[in-house]
Amino acid sequence: MGRIVFAVVVLAGVGLVGSGQASSSYDGVYRGEATRTRGDDMQCGRAGYPVTYTVVNGQFSIVYDPAHHVGVNLQIQPDGTFSGSQSYIIGRQTAMVKASGRIAGNVMEVQVEGYACARSYRLTKG
Repeated sequence: MGRIVFAVVVLAGVGLVGSGQASSSYDGVYRGEATRTRGDDMQCGRAGYPVTYTVVNGQFSIVYDPAHHVGVNLQIQPDGTFSGSQSYIIGRQTAMVKASGRIAGNVMEVQVEGYACARSYRLTKG
């Protein structure tokens, strides 16, 4: 019984190390533009603005609402895809922000949607 548990733990650890190494090839600085696809200036801010995100160890965070510190932490999969969500409070209700996207070559594309706003991001590495 003790050997079986040890083998499962070792195999689980190997899987984690392997996935981290594969996604770290996406590490670097990505610069581009965020474009509002839903919402208005009053609730969501400017229609477009420049953004920079840094991927470290296959991970990065994307901000949905900087004024209220709402964002999503994302882990890039070996195939370049990522997705995540984070709940937050707006008024008296709980809302959810969702982020998903993909890195292909040196281009990162991201879609972020929340209660009142949505944005599309297109960034280039380098």
